[in-house]
Amino acid sequence: MITIFGIRHHGPGSTKSLLRALHKLEPDCLLIEGVKDAEALLQHVANKEMQPPVALLTYNPKDFSQAIYSPFAEFSPEWQAIKFGLKKGIEVQFMDLPQEVTFGIQKAEKEGQPVLFDSGNAIDEALTEDDRKLQKDPMAYMAEIAGYTDSERWWEVTFEESENPDEIFPTIVQLMRAMREELNRPDPPMEQRREAFMRETIRKAIKDGFENIAVICGAWHSPVLEDYEKYKSSDDKKLLRGIKKVKTKSTWVPWSYSRLSTRSGYGAGVISPAWYKLLYNNRKEVSIRWMTKVARLFREKDLDASSAHVIEAVRLAETLAVLRKLPIAGIREMYDAATSIFCEGHESQMELIESRLIIGDVMGKVPSEIPVIPLQQDFDKSVKSARLSKERNSTEEIVKELDLRTESNLRGSHLLHRIDLLGIKWGKLGKGSRLAKGSFKEIWRLNWKPDFALDLISAGMWGNTIYEASVNFVNKKVNEIDNLPELTQLTETALKADLIDAVPKLVQQLKDLSALTKDVEKLMSALRPLIFAVRYGSTRQLDVSSLEEVINHIIPRVCVLLPNGCVGMNEDFTNDLFEKILDTNHSISLTDNEEHIKNWNRTLDKITRLKNVSTLLKGGCLRMLFDKNLITVQDTANEMYLMLSVGNDTTSAAQWLEGFLHGSGLLLIHNMELWNILNSWIDEMSFLTLKSQLPLLRRTFSDFSASEKEKMMEMAQQGKIKVAKKKKEDEGFERKRGEKVLPIVKKLLGI
Repeated sequence: MITIFGIRHHGPGSTKSLLRALHKLEPDCLLIEGVKDAEALLQHVANKEMQPPVALLTYNPKDFSQAIYSPFAEFSPEWQAIKFGLKKGIEVQFMDLPQEVTFGIQKAEKEGQPVLFDSGNAIDEALTEDDRKLQKDPMAYMAEIAGYTDSERWWEVTFEESENPDEIFPTIVQLMRAMREELNRPDPPMEQRREAFMRETIRKAIKDGFENIAVICGAWHSPVLEDYEKYKSSDDKKLLRGIKKVKTKSTWVPWSYSRLSTRSGYGAGVISPAWYKLLYNNRKEVSIRWMTKVARLFREKDLDASSAHVIEAVRLAETLAVLRKLPIAGIREMYDAATSIFCEGHESQMELIESRLIIGDVMGKVPSEIPVIPLQQDFDKSVKSARLSKERNSTEEIVKELDLRTESNLRGSHLLHRIDLLGIKWGKLGKGSRLAKGSFKEIWRLNWKPDFALDLISAGMWGNTIYEASVNFVNKKVNEIDNLPELTQLTETALKADLIDAVPKLVQQLKDLSALTKDVEKLMSALRPLIFAVRYGSTRQLDVSSLEEVINHIIPRVCVLLPNGCVGMNEDFTNDLFEKILDTNHSISLTDNEEHIKNWNRTLDKITRLKNVSTLLKGGCLRMLFDKNLITVQDTANEMYLMLSVGNDTTSAAQWLEGFLHGSGLLLIHNMELWNILNSWIDEMSFLTLKSQLPLLRRTFSDFSASEKEKMMEMAQQGKIKVAKKKKEDEGFERKRGEKVLPIVKKLLGI
């Protein structure tokens, strides 16, 4: 006897009805819609450590673009049917078309091989509007007849949220048969192959001697499987003949409700997994439980949510269900009621908790006995060693601060940098300031996604451990890079990942590329990561001595090439070059190498004296020298007076001022002579000229702090400020009063 159970994937109502029917039927064989390749992994469902949601991952080990996830939740009919069969000790088989066949067809089509047969699946343009709707989406057409605008909602109300009797399954078969007959057109070729394979699986089960076979499939397939005898076996075999198969592998991977939802793009058809779970576990109390969850989530957000809110919201949801002629309040009624009662109609407040409320924050687990590749095993060990298990099992983004002085945190940093190299984007490292002076901390934003499982499998081609795979990947990448900044970025990441075995090849390539590179901007871009690696390598316990030779080679070349590189620079590229000069100035100051610093300062001075150099660069370089006390206030004032003279081009003067005041305006506040020069320049400027230069001046002053702007406003109101004469060095110092504090100073210093 063959009994067909047409279900909706992940439908809690279908699951309840199916389990009741299976207990009554007591079948000796279960045939379940699932890819045949993964059938050997069904035994693991009985493992108590297996916690849904989980997914079967079936993939082509030679082409990771060919992969498919088959997700299961606790409320999925297929999942509960598998558990039922394993518990009863009866035969459980998958009966859907193997992915080795599907991948084979996809590969053949990609290579331009002809399709094996034509289904004639085009829609007849001469059909009526109703017939066209039926042809395009039979379920949507049926829902429209029933008064629904959404086919998913119609199915939920009719089959999932109601307590249907076991006899619902013959009704579903009849409904699907009527729809297919009314449609009167063949399915797409792949669907025909799938159904042919399912019928062949049923025939084989009968041939193997099973007498009471239960077939669990998607509702749409149920009529053609129930009528399997009407189809010739030879015709079904013909549909499956001549396809070159592709070898596949399968494994169980953890899944999440966010990936199970339709929003994830995996097409699982579950709008609200969290609601479905409540509906499956306790249908009678689902409304009160859901509203209680709403209240708890609102309290976490410090919003008002009392027991009275819960009671009123449940009553409103049930009233809405009655008005809408529904057997039970669904997720829409619950959401509308919660918005009205808890949020007083303001839906924006519901958006704060919508993700956890509608989708849910559940992540599944698979037992350790599940066969995985060595790289996955090493990754799991590394996660535990770095104490990142909590972040690994979370469905939400977590901000993690790693103190690199702590051994476990340092291991975590190494791991995150290594898997990032391998293309597994678990974490995103926060960027530090250009002027940062080193830190023992890293800030990561961690968000684990279930499909990283496939990325780990893909990365397995590079090695059996995360370290080995990362080193092999970097060594291969080194040979492909011919751009110096890109190579230094790779070097920086490799050092942060503590890939000691990759460093020699990286250093050698850095030497070769830097020797060949004549582009000074590329040389400057390469300096920052190298100098930072040397400067702060001790934080990460790195041996970076080999990089010093590369740095000692690059800095002199930058100093020689930069002045000529500034001459005749296109205005569009000047700002970018200025940013690179600022970066290089900061980086070289961190080397503590007096010779490098002197050479660099001479280069800055040379740029300020060259002709045909953008005044933005001249002003910026003069400011750097001024900040280092390498140029006096008087010399600075003379240069400023010259650049802001009446006869000079106003735009060039404004650009010089932008470079000179970059980053801070404190030197204007503390040097009245410089302020007066600027004040006079603006005061003498015509209104039209000032209007034309205002955007540039506004950009210059916009970076100043609020206190700096306020002080400058006060100074501007005073007009020209009288510059006080310099006092003698000892003028104003009262020795007797100063000597009185010496005992306290000595005590503080421990002298």
